[in-house]
Amino acid sequence: MTTRMKGLPVAVLHHFNRDHATMRVRLTGLFNVVDISGPELTRTETITILNDLCFYAPSRLIDPRLTWAEIDDTRARVTFALGPNSVSAELVFNAAGELVDFVSDDRGMLEKDGNMRILRWSTPLGHYREFDGWRVASEGDAIWHLPEGPYTYGHLRLTDYEAR
Repeated sequence: MTTRMKGLPVAVLHHFNRDHATMRVRLTGLFNVVDISGPELTRTETITILNDLCFYAPSRLIDPRLTWAEIDDTRARVTFALGPNSVSAELVFNAAGELVDFVSDDRGMLEKDGNMRILRWSTPLGHYREFDGWRVASEGDAIWHLPEGPYTYGHLRLTDYEAR
């Protein structure tokens, strides 16, 4: 993924397997400003994988590593067991049955000191569109729920989607 930070180009590189994850952030392609790995990051990346599955690969949600519990008519809890981690999220659906929010207490936010702090994390998405016959959310946010209030640190606008 590429983005900009204070006007400068930044590349964010994630590597994940079920037992180990790494994240590297390179500023202007020249040097690392973040280079982390370890169990906390692997757990955090596991919840990110679950989030991506829910919104962009729902056919993959029929899997023995997933367990489901109905909360009410518009909410369900999903738990994902992968390698050493078991993570969960509350999924929120609208009246049309579209997934509109993903809320988890299992994701870590990287602190300035390099440690991960577990916080509530949500990704409300909407503006469902058709892409080559696939109906997916095309806009949304990534939000940390800090003690002082919500912090939206990312906005997603999907302009193309190719299912494989």
